[in-house]
Amino acid sequence: MTAAVLPRPVPDGAPSPVRPRPGSAPDDLPTLIGFALAAVLLAVGALPVVDVLFVLTGLLVAVLGRLAGLASPAGSPRRWLPGPAAALAGAALLHAGTGSAVTLLLLTGPVAALAGGAGRRGALAGAAGAALAAMAPGLLTGAPVGLAVPLLATAGAAAAGFAVADLAALQRSRDAELDVATRMLAARARTMTSVIDAVTEQSIIGTDVDGVVRVWNPGAERLLGLPRHEVVRGRSIVDFHLSEELAAAAEAAGTAPGLAALVHAAQENGSDVRDWTYVAADGSRRTVSVAITPRTDDRGEHAGWNFVGTDMTEARATERLKDQFVSLISHELRTPLSSILGYLELVLDEDADPLTDEQRQFLTTVERNAHRLQRLVGDLLFTAQVEAGRFTLQPADVDLAGVVRAAEETARVTAAAGGVELVVAVPDDGLVVRGDAVRLGQACDNLVFNAVKFTPPGGRVTLSLRAGWRAADGRVVDGRVVDDPGSDGEPVAVLSVRDTGVGIPAGEQKELFTRFFRASTARRNAVPGVGLGLTITKAITTAHGGTIEVDSAEGEGTTFTLVLPAAR
Repeated sequence: MTAAVLPRPVPDGAPSPVRPRPGSAPDDLPTLIGFALAAVLLAVGALPVVDVLFVLTGLLVAVLGRLAGLASPAGSPRRWLPGPAAALAGAALLHAGTGSAVTLLLLTGPVAALAGGAGRRGALAGAAGAALAAMAPGLLTGAPVGLAVPLLATAGAAAAGFAVADLAALQRSRDAELDVATRMLAARARTMTSVIDAVTEQSIIGTDVDGVVRVWNPGAERLLGLPRHEVVRGRSIVDFHLSEELAAAAEAAGTAPGLAALVHAAQENGSDVRDWTYVAADGSRRTVSVAITPRTDDRGEHAGWNFVGTDMTEARATERLKDQFVSLISHELRTPLSSILGYLELVLDEDADPLTDEQRQFLTTVERNAHRLQRLVGDLLFTAQVEAGRFTLQPADVDLAGVVRAAEETARVTAAAGGVELVVAVPDDGLVVRGDAVRLGQACDNLVFNAVKFTPPGGRVTLSLRAGWRAADGRVVDGRVVDDPGSDGEPVAVLSVRDTGVGIPAGEQKELFTRFFRASTARRNAVPGVGLGLTITKAITTAHGGTIEVDSAEGEGTTFTLVLPAAR
């Protein structure tokens, strides 16, 4: 099993790439260049020679100090010390051998090296060495030396040394922070790599901006049958998609085919989740739910795309079989049910050979249950039409207040039998919407019957209809708003069905509009049903450009609020 490709961190225990301290061997080079320049000036006579022995000894001491530093063990914390110390001594000897204050410029390098290596203590040591070097002619040759030159040399060396020491301390602090940050990033990279490598049921594919694969986890290898080394930096994500599917997506989105069509929705919305067909190495096709998101680099610049896929081939096949089964069974049941109801009607209306009261009671029960089964078959067929995209409306102006009153009248007998009070509050002058009257009646009936069914005796179901206004941000406010062409929003009709029934657990409310879903409170209270009413109601609401929301608390009741665009 191969691993995803990510930047690999520095192994634990490996040295961090920190910069050398000032005063280490590379920083002695300016000092050596200064002594070499002094030697040239002495050779051409630009500097006077008072004592040849002091001059030669000074140059020799500087070179030997440099060699001594290089000869020290690589791990020695004082490897940097011999070079600056010897350079101070060499500068002092050259000053004594020439008597020229110009040679004091050679103190700059060693003082900076001492300050960089030992901080402010090194700066003080460098200043002391500069003072001795400035007084070297008097100390070594007995020549008169004023106080001005030693004082200036000492002050200058101290100031420069302290500045270098502070800069060196700041540099070491930054190097330490950089080292910590590097190790933290390395740890995060190791964690991310291990997480991605541990995912085997989902494919995780990362690409650059051109779609070339850069990340390929074990899940992608398992799904598409290709090892990492055959894909990374050599294949494009487009290679694993159906060209005709990408072409259709490009035509629908109005983009170029290929990667542009694949990532168009994610580029517009920030992310995209939909089914795509992956083509594996053996030519097999897999239906994969792919979440596509953009990827950025450490500077926040767009660096490519992430594709996280879940194989849905078996699930989608099961869904198709279920839909086919529902459609087939519904059609097969509809014909015999129509025949049964037809013959029942003939028998019940027969005047020539009247039925006994007991026979009429039995047949009435059969008829009632046959009608119930017919409604269930109709619901199954309707949901199949919605899933297949064959759901159509016959729009017209519909008085929604009349639809609500009709639903109340239809449910009145059932509510009275169950001891449930029905309350209706609708505008006297009605409220017109544009829609299919039959389908809107079906949606309203479903909400009212559900409310009655889930409300125990002594409870109440309230149907209320009011005018409202839906703003551009989706907020709905009560009351009519003057229809202004410049206003941002639309008039709506707000229908609420509130009950005092058993309620719905909060964790189950997001599943309410799923086919065949029944809440635990419904199962626990043995309330009959198959879980299609709310699915149908939501489909009808959505087809009318409306929304439906639920607000419920277990044991306190439920309110369904349906918002539909009102006729202008």
